[in-house]
Amino acid sequence: MRDVNPERWQQLRELFYRALEQDPADRPAFLDKECGQDTELRREVESLLASHEGADDFLEQPACEIPELRESNPDTSLVGTRLGPYAVKEKLGQGGMGVVYLAEDTRLGRLVAIKALAPQHTSDEEHRERLKREARVAATLSHAAIATIYALEEYGGNYYIISEYVRGRTLHREMAAGPLSPATLLATALQIAQALSVAHQQGIIHRDLKPENIIRTENGGIKILDFGLARYQNARTRDSMISTRLTKAGLFLGTPAYASPEQLLGQEVDFRTDLFSFGVMLYEIASGKHPFESSDSIATIARILESEPIDLSRLRPMLPAALEEVVRRCLQKSPAQRYADTGELVSALERIPVANAAVPAAMRNQEAPEAPVKHPLWWWQFHQAAVGLLYYAMLLPMWKVKAWTAWGAGWGALLFFATVAVVALGANLRFHLWFTSASYPGELAAQRKSVTPWIRCADVLFVLLLLIGSLAIHSRHQVYTTLLIAVAIGSLGAFLLIEPTTTRAAFGGEENSPIRNSYKDR
Repeated sequence: MRDVNPERWQQLRELFYRALEQDPADRPAFLDKECGQDTELRREVESLLASHEGADDFLEQPACEIPELRESNPDTSLVGTRLGPYAVKEKLGQGGMGVVYLAEDTRLGRLVAIKALAPQHTSDEEHRERLKREARVAATLSHAAIATIYALEEYGGNYYIISEYVRGRTLHREMAAGPLSPATLLATALQIAQALSVAHQQGIIHRDLKPENIIRTENGGIKILDFGLARYQNARTRDSMISTRLTKAGLFLGTPAYASPEQLLGQEVDFRTDLFSFGVMLYEIASGKHPFESSDSIATIARILESEPIDLSRLRPMLPAALEEVVRRCLQKSPAQRYADTGELVSALERIPVANAAVPAAMRNQEAPEAPVKHPLWWWQFHQAAVGLLYYAMLLPMWKVKAWTAWGAGWGALLFFATVAVVALGANLRFHLWFTSASYPGELAAQRKSVTPWIRCADVLFVLLLLIGSLAIHSRHQVYTTLLIAVAIGSLGAFLLIEPTTTRAAFGGEENSPIRNSYKDR
């Protein structure tokens, strides 16, 4: 991609906003006047306008997850009909171009997915060619992470893609539960990258990678779907000529939120446009946030073209540093600064140790290790939960102390209720950090900074109260006295020795901690 210098981008952006203010019918004349002989500037503005027009629901869910959208006339539905040997059972989803049905192949007794053109496009030759091209492109690919195409059939003058029926849920829907765990995230990324590498080696560019087009199967693996916008790179075939005609310069196709800068600007693209889309998707499933998300579609396009995302380590510090480097490399504005080939991306992901730990075997190419190693964050979370439970468990012996103290009932009650207050503070704050790390990891750094001093105070007071309680009953109940002293000493060792170790393992050293670094400039 040609680098867009600041002056050029400012000119492009101003012209884009001014063009938006024009009536659509008046825009060609407006661009004739403003662009003059600068055909490249005009093409870039037109591409941004096309991106904007297709981006009303910029981070939209896939049509298959919003069944009420774009419903076709019930009379045109194929449900309940037969297409040759295929008995159509139900509609799975519908988008702008195609409708997908679940059907049974009565010859082989298996379920298949049938993709047909939406009713309004069945007589459109351009859409018919796109459907045929999708079948031809996808049928050339053979990989466990790419949905298999069985056939391209013609019935009643219409074309239908018969493909593998994939049970599962999209990554888009999976992200609704929060970012993926580090092990699952890296194993998922590796499998997607390996499938892309196979496609790119055969000269096929997907051009519409996004979480909606990735399905997590029931056995934990993934499948890449929808090669409707795929094209061959540097191929001299009839399909290549069709691809060129269907995707002429300046015409934007795809999902703008996941498109590369060169794709948004209507420039020539190669496999590296998929790497950019992969980087956007990887950032999103890792952090739960889109790297360029903004208040509206125009601002998001602008951020993709000119801004850098927040460092991934600031949103989710427990992720491996090597993963952030992979994301950073994929999200380079210039294709030349991304990976030289997709195999290099695969190698970079394979070098991240946690990528193959504690994940379903179906998601790995190599054999599972004999004893999967827990990620350090898991041990830190376990420590928080275990200490919180121990705090509450010690309320029972302190209740006994209340009744047995040799100093009188008043002192015993005061000691017990002081313990209740300290336990409520220390244990609940630890449970809060545990919950935040699991559900809102992007907020964990700020929450740790805020509550850690209070936890430390509660720890110290908890140990002191247990020791005081042991003194109050030492002459009457030696078993409980021993228990209180043992727990007090163990708790002291836990917050002086064990917790600092699990914290360093999960979040790095004190000087190099990503959490500390995220606050240096504040």
